[in-house]
Amino acid sequence: MIMASVLAKGRTILENAAQEPEVDDLISLLNSMGAKIKRTGFRAIVIDGVKKLHGTSFEIPSDRNEVVTFAILSALTGGDIYIKNVRVEDIKDFLSKFKEVGGVWEAKNSSIRFYMKNGIRSSHIVTAPHPGFMTDWQGPWAILMTQAKGESTIHETVYESRFGYVDELKKMGANLELYVPKVENPEQTYNFNYTTESRNNKQGLKISGKTDLHSAVLNVSDLRAGATLVMASLIASGQSVVYGAEYLERGYEAFDERLRSLGAVIEVLEEEEVEV
Repeated sequence: MIMASVLAKGRTILENAAQEPEVDDLISLLNSMGAKIKRTGFRAIVIDGVKKLHGTSFEIPSDRNEVVTFAILSALTGGDIYIKNVRVEDIKDFLSKFKEVGGVWEAKNSSIRFYMKNGIRSSHIVTAPHPGFMTDWQGPWAILMTQAKGESTIHETVYESRFGYVDELKKMGANLELYVPKVENPEQTYNFNYTTESRNNKQGLKISGKTDLHSAVLNVSDLRAGATLVMASLIASGQSVVYGAEYLERGYEAFDERLRSLGAVIEVLEEEEVEV
């Protein structure tokens, strides 16, 4: 909508717009090309159309979802990793929760070092729009909590049907249970169209740990679920097969190559090459 409005005649006002930093990066890029875009209030963006845009120089920021994925992987495997080109302000809520469960992070210039210290503690997470805990992070976080002692919970408030990975993780021995959270003001709490039927939505996930995961044949339902299942496979005993790598390739560049560079034993195959 932003891009369509930049060259349109007159003023366009977008309400209930996403607050994520990726949107602000797009706005910065377009403004540097001559567009007239500004945020005017809570989730409101105003675009005054211009006749044309011009060239510019712009550096694309790092993907914060990838940063979180590799940070959690480091914690799960007892690793110690430096991730370059990280904007700390974009993942502040994750960094806070990571520290709460026993993680250590150290920022130096634009790099962050991640590792665990003295085991993984349980947690209670509620997803939220930026600057809160992203819905994209809750799948990998669920894997982290399978390795924590005690009961953890994740309350998903941004999207419906975001727990597509749960049944797959149960195949691996994860102790998971979906439930309906008690919410006093659901219309204000949830960021999707809350209806009468939504009252029975199981928007909560209970995770009981610590659980030793084992190998399984798994199916990916979406991008973040794909990353979640690969992460689970890396800490599970035995050899797992994850079908649906194309979902991962949409959101993680050379995921298998970078995992191998960190010591993972992982291979991408055509479906007919798989031996189960």
